[in-house]
Parts: sequence; structure tokens; C-alpha cells
Amino acid sequence: MYSSRDLYRRLLGFLTPYKGRLSIAIVCMIILAACTAAMAWLLKPVLDEALSGKSGHLIYVIPLLVIGLYLVKGVAYFGQAYSMGYIGQKVIFDLRNLLYQRLTAQSLSFFAHRKTGELLARLSYDVTLVQSAVSTAVTALMRDAISIVFLVGVVFVQDWLLALITMLVFPAVIYPIARFGRKMRHATLDGQAAMGDLTSLLEETVGGIRVVKAFGMEDYEQGRFRKLTGDFFSHQLKVFRVNALSFPIMELLAGFGIAGVLLYGGMRVASGETTAGTLVSFLAAVIMLYEPVKRLSRANNDIQQGLAASERIFELLDVPIEVEDHAQARVLPPFSNVIRFEQLGLTYSGTDRAVLNDITFSVAAGEVVALVGRSGAGKTSLVNLVPRFMDATAGRLTIDGMDVRELTQSSLRSQIALVTQEIILFNDTVLNNIAYGHSTLDQAQVEAVARAANAHEFIEKLPQGYDTLIGERGVILSGGQRQRLSMARALLKDAPILILDEATSALDSESERLVQHAIDHLMQGRTVIVIAHRLSTIRHADRIVVLDDGRIVQMGRHDELLEQGGLYAELYHLQFDSRMHEAALETDI
Repeated sequence: MYSSRDLYRRLLGFLTPYKGRLSIAIVCMIILAACTAAMAWLLKPVLDEALSGKSGHLIYVIPLLVIGLYLVKGVAYFGQAYSMGYIGQKVIFDLRNLLYQRLTAQSLSFFAHRKTGELLARLSYDVTLVQSAVSTAVTALMRDAISIVFLVGVVFVQDWLLALITMLVFPAVIYPIARFGRKMRHATLDGQAAMGDLTSLLEETVGGIRVVKAFGMEDYEQGRFRKLTGDFFSHQLKVFRVNALSFPIMELLAGFGIAGVLLYGGMRVASGETTAGTLVSFLAAVIMLYEPVKRLSRANNDIQQGLAASERIFELLDVPIEVEDHAQARVLPPFSNVIRFEQLGLTYSGTDRAVLNDITFSVAAGEVVALVGRSGAGKTSLVNLVPRFMDATAGRLTIDGMDVRELTQSSLRSQIALVTQEIILFNDTVLNNIAYGHSTLDQAQVEAVARAANAHEFIEKLPQGYDTLIGERGVILSGGQRQRLSMARALLKDAPILILDEATSALDSESERLVQHAIDHLMQGRTVIVIAHRLSTIRHADRIVVLDDGRIVQMGRHDELLEQGGLYAELYHLQFDSRMHEAALETDI
């Protein structure tokens, strides 16, 4: 839990790069406050002269001074408003970029138990609330605080005794400001949590809309969404209630102060102790004084909302990055020898159960090694350790004798190509998806790898060919087409180490044939670690590693493992019998 002081000090730290503009804004605020106080001061000589029945030169001079003051005041207001608006937007710009940078730098384990919608809400909704705390509210705090100082000076110079009576109200003003601020912060935190749930549900529903419609769950999902929007609505009502209450209470307190001035000041004018001009000038200054005090109350509400948002943002920023380059990290030379897994163990943070235990084997350059096992055996977790998507919690993984944790991530990953079961494509053109990660685009080279991946033919049939936008996650393409694009992307990278994570699962026979052909082309001359879904595709692997419950239970070639019996033979025969049954059904049909 962060204290308000720590949160605000940290937020104000984002203003440091813009000290120059902040200084200009403060100077403009001082000028603005001085002009406001001068307006109240000028009322006294004008009224005294007018009420005395004399027609002196002040009656003609002061109106010109008033016009000049309003002109200066307008320029000063523009200067402070534009400068603080610029600073506020730049702070939000910096904060969003820092937050996105930290998120993309996190390891895969960071995202394992976090909802995408919740992260999106913090990056968008919460950051927007912070803007009010670092620009609008800071402006109000500084501008109105300076105005209060100048106006208090005016009232004390004019009538110190009357000023003391007026100041009796101010201690009563502090309590509602502090109380409303606490209520605002709690209501805002609840509202932000509700917005995170709302965004998560929206992201899930849009991503799974086919399943929602297939099971006729539209009404159910609408009900869930309505409940969450209702929660957000009730939290927002609390925010509006606090804002709505703060104004009349501050007005009432201001009324008591002004009433006291009128009563005591009127008695002093009647007794001849002061002039009517002094009283009116003093009253104008007091009325002007209460305005910035009321604005400070509203600014405090904005600040509390911003602090609540910043607390959630700093929670993300302060999560340590588990996978980082060491200060003395080395660049990995071109891979040439062997990848070794040495007594590796992996336990996800926040859990007690190990995902991997005592994993030891090696993959020589040019070898094809397959990982096999039941669902949840730890196959994907194991291959995720090779490019350091996460780090092992026990043992070590070396490439050509160098621990991957001692290498720079960029040099390590530049030598690894990855093709996964879950195909990740971006809402961009076919060309840019294939050439993802390359700063320059070579159309001929892209077409060459597309042909090798059996993708060129279907790409040419798309409306704009290689310039066709494929939609979010490649929605306009079939599963086999998306997989072949990912193959082409891996081919273009031309990395010596290739990881295939169940790349042919969930495909029809024709798509599987085309993708398998592309895989065969992709594997040529490379060191391959393949997670096999269909065991018939790994018969010719140099070695098959069989995992069960995070441990290696068997290792050898296809024929050797079948002879041994055990888990591999069991899995193979289950698949073989299933395929024979499917073939028989197709023959009967």
C-alpha cells in the first residue's frame, strides 16, 4: 500500500523533465493571482472617491487600469493553461510509454495469472485519470494557492481585525476537504476495479464470439456485462455524490464568512471607524478569496482520483522484471555445437508445485529432438526456457557451453525461430506479417519464403495479394493458411535453432499435408526441438524425449521406444488406433 505523500511525490517526479515550462506556468500564475488581488484593491479608492461626491482623476484612471489588468490577466491565464496542458499531456505520454515498456519487458510468467482486459484498463482508463492529478489539479493547486496568498495579503492590509474574523471560517473548511478526498479515493479505486473487470469481459467476449453464438449465450454474456456496468455505474455515482456535496458545503461555509464580514464591517462603517469603500473592497477580496478555496476542494477530489489511479499503475511498474540482461551479459556467437538441459527445474511464482523436475538431456547441432507427453506434462514450459521467455528456478540451460542467463536476450533470440500451435498474426498486411522483425522489406525474398512454405498460391488469390490486411489474429484466413504464414515468417528469419510447438495440430488433412511439407523445408539444416501432437510425424527424429508430470520418463528413437513399451508406446498406439478408426469410418461413408 502506497501512502498519498509517496504517490504524489512520485507523480511529481514525472514533471522534472519539464521544469522550464513549469517555471513559465508558475510565473504566469503569479501574474494572474496578482491581477486578481489588484482588482479587489482598486475598488477601494474608486468607491471612496465616488461616495465622497468628489470627481477626481482616479475615476478616469482606474477604469483604464482595470482594462490593462484584464488584458495582462488574459495573457497570463493562456500562458499557464497552455503550459500546464502541455506538461500534463507529456506526463501521460511518458507514463503510457513507460508502462507499455515494462509490460513488454516482463516474462511470460507475469502474464500467466493476469487478465488482458485488466492490463488494458490500467493502460487506458487509469492513466487518463492520472492526467487530472498532474495537470488540472496541479494547476489549480498552484494557481489558487498563489491567489489565496495575494488575496489574504489584501484583506489584512485593508483591515486586519476584519480579516481575522474572516479567517475563523477556514479551519472548518479543511475538514470537509480532507473527508471528501478520502471518500473520493475509495470510490475511484472501486470504480477502476470495476472498469478492469468490464474490459476483461469485453475482451473475452469479442475474442470468443464464435463460441458465445454457437452455445446461444448472448443473453448470459449481456447479463454479465450489464451487472459489471451496473457496478461501475454505482461507483461513479459515489464519485458524483462526493463532488456534488462538496460544492454546497463549501458555499455554506463561505456564506458564514461573508455574513460575518457584512455584520461586523457594517457596524464599523456605521460608527465611522472605516469607509464604505474599504468595506466593499474588503468584501470583494473575501468573495474572490473563497472562490479559489472552493476550487481547491474540487482539485483535491481530482487529485484523489489521480492518486487512486496512480496506485494501480505503480503496482504494475513496481513488479520486478524476472528475465533481464545482466550488466556483463555476452553476445551469443553463431550456434555451432550443442544445447544442454542440465537438471532443470521450474516452479511458477505464487505456486508450490514444480512444473519441471530434474530435466537433463542435450540437443546437438543439426539434430531433431521431439518432446512427447500427455497434456500438461511440461513440454511448452520446457521449450519456453530456450529463448528465455522465462528462467528456470533450478539447474541451468546452456548453448555452446554458455548459460542462457549470461547472454543478451536479443542475441539469443536472434538465433531462434519459433512456430507455435497458437498462431500469432497481427492486424497488418500479409507482407508485414511475414517480414515481422525485419527493418527492411525485400519483396522477392518474402515471396521466396512464401513459396517454400506453400503460402504463395493462396496469398496471390487474396484481394490485394501481399498487401491484403488480414485482420486481427489473421481472422480472414483459415487455420492452415495462418500456419503457413507463420512458417514463412520463421523461414525468413533463417535462424539456426528452430522450435516447433505442436505446429500441425487442429488442422484438416489437406492443410496438415501442406503445413508438414513446409515444416520439412523449414527443418532442413537446422537444429530442431519439436513438440509433437501427432506422433506419426516424428518417426524420423534423432531422439524422442517423453515427459510425464514434469519429468523425463523415456528417451530414445521411435523404434526403440515402441520396443520398450511404456508411456510412448501407449500414446502411439492410442493415436494409431484412433486414426485407423477414423479411416475405417471414412471408408464406410
